[in-house]
Amino acid sequence: MCQYQTLFYDDKIGYVIRCLHCENFQIGYGNVLINLATPDFYDFVEWIRDCPIDDYGATDPSIKSIIIPTPCDGLKLYLSQRELKELHNMLESADSEWKSQEMLQLFTNRPA
Repeated sequence: MCQYQTLFYDDKIGYVIRCLHCENFQIGYGNVLINLATPDFYDFVEWIRDCPIDDYGATDPSIKSIIIPTPCDGLKLYLSQRELKELHNMLESADSEWKSQEMLQLFTNRPA
């Protein structure tokens, strides 16, 4: 049975949660839910982190023109520059929270 740890939540943007038992992540953004194993989550965060957000030259930051691959076979995200920035900030916050929880666990010797 899953027991979730919330790493990020904003009712207007989305959420990132992690199961404390199977250690999988779930990302909810827009109308998409992505379930990822820990290595895939880490790779996805790194890919979004390295994505040159400001280099996408849409004249209007709300026009969907950016295709983002995911670790899920056959699933790509179609985003605007604004949405990519939101997703980037959401994943950065979740990743920071996850790393903070992992560090706290080292000091307390209890599961996060």
